[in-house]
Amino acid sequence: MGDLKSTNIKSPFKRITTYLPWLTAPVVILVLIAFYQHLLHQYPDSPQQQATGLHEVITMLDAVAPWILVVALGVYWFKAIFTRNLTYVILAVMAACLLLRELHWDPMIKKAIFPVLGICLVWAIIWRDVIDRPMENWSHTVFFAAAIGTYALGQLVEKRIFRFIPGEATLHSQIEEGIEVAGHLLIFLAAAFGSWRRRSLSGRGK
Repeated sequence: MGDLKSTNIKSPFKRITTYLPWLTAPVVILVLIAFYQHLLHQYPDSPQQQATGLHEVITMLDAVAPWILVVALGVYWFKAIFTRNLTYVILAVMAACLLLRELHWDPMIKKAIFPVLGICLVWAIIWRDVIDRPMENWSHTVFFAAAIGTYALGQLVEKRIFRFIPGEATLHSQIEEGIEVAGHLLIFLAAAFGSWRRRSLSGRGK
């Protein structure tokens, strides 16, 4: 009876990673609204100062974003080697693609990112019998799904879907970059909090 009861009790860590994104969603929305209002009214009396201030925000976000992905990529590769989990090999390649896109080496990279990510999806389908199922690595699944949703929101912002919002034309680039950085942070959290369980050479787990 004791064993049955213990199996029905989730660990505190699993409870946190299950419910934290939903509990923090209102806080994230409020932070985004505050960030938007701050940018909109940072220099209300001087268009020149406002332009300079907004450019500094873009510069800061552009500088931070690649480093977040570098760390996430490093974590994924380390976990792929340490855990022998092929899931992290695919995810490391995806993180590397995002990093190349963020570095802006060539305009074609931005266009090529979606076909490459599509190839990674096909790769994952082919390897579906040897990679983690979503429920097997729930901590990673939660943050990774949140990252995908964030990137999707960033694409909507890039397409000017929210042009009806007051001041959107002025802050379009800043909001887009801010959302992308949030997506990169979620990728890092997925990499860091995903399962560290090592796999045996003949089975799914040790």
